[in-house]
Amino acid sequence: MAEKIGQLVVTTEDKVGMLSEVSQAITEADVNIEAINAYGLEGKAKFYLITSENQKVASALKAKGWQVEEEEVIKIDLEDKVGALSQIGAKLKSAGINLLYCYGTVSEGASPCQFILKAEDNDKAIEVLG
Repeated sequence: MAEKIGQLVVTTEDKVGMLSEVSQAITEADVNIEAINAYGLEGKAKFYLITSENQKVASALKAKGWQVEEEEVIKIDLEDKVGALSQIGAKLKSAGINLLYCYGTVSEGASPCQFILKAEDNDKAIEVLG
């Protein structure tokens, strides 16, 4: 099932320990991280975060002086099986939908994998993916 959700985009300086600092601030806000993607580029670190309480996290991170924005992304729960992501990719390709970025989690057992994506047209992507 594909659904629109809010994702926090946090920009900090790129230095040793930023994962620790960002995750500690979220822990102190007593909020769970559900998905994360992060990278450093040209002196800045970007954290893409899905949390159980985005507004609470945004306030905690802004209080640390970091830039925080919220944007819409799509979350898809996938079965942990061969070809699951390939099927998603094929549907998006045949509909001509360009992805701006994506990342995902893996899981074993009954829990589904989570695939997060941002498309040029999230509404069209939701329609295609159902």
